[in-house]
Amino acid sequence: MIGSLRHQIELYAPSRLADGAGGASLEWTLVETVWAGLERLASTRDFAGDRNNRLRRLAATIRKRTDVDLGARVRFEETLYEIVSVEAGAGDEKTMTLICEEAKQ
Repeated sequence: MIGSLRHQIELYAPSRLADGAGGASLEWTLVETVWAGLERLASTRDFAGDRNNRLRRLAATIRKRTDVDLGARVRFEETLYEIVSVEAGAGDEKTMTLICEEAKQ
């Protein structure tokens, strides 16, 4: 397993900051840099207005953690991805797989 976790990714968690007027802004905080096994997945379509964009997707297998939630983010090679699914690792209890889509900026 160790040999398959050869890419470094950054995990980010959202935090809300009150703006003093009853609202809040969203800020992303680096949680940790971890080793991952990566697999590029087929892209998906994102229809924004009249444009048909493609969003890159990837599956990142990491050591099991308790602080990774849906909606958190992953950075790999200067691209931000949103975690859209968290799945149990393939056949073991020591890993988990994060299914990620390119984050809309």
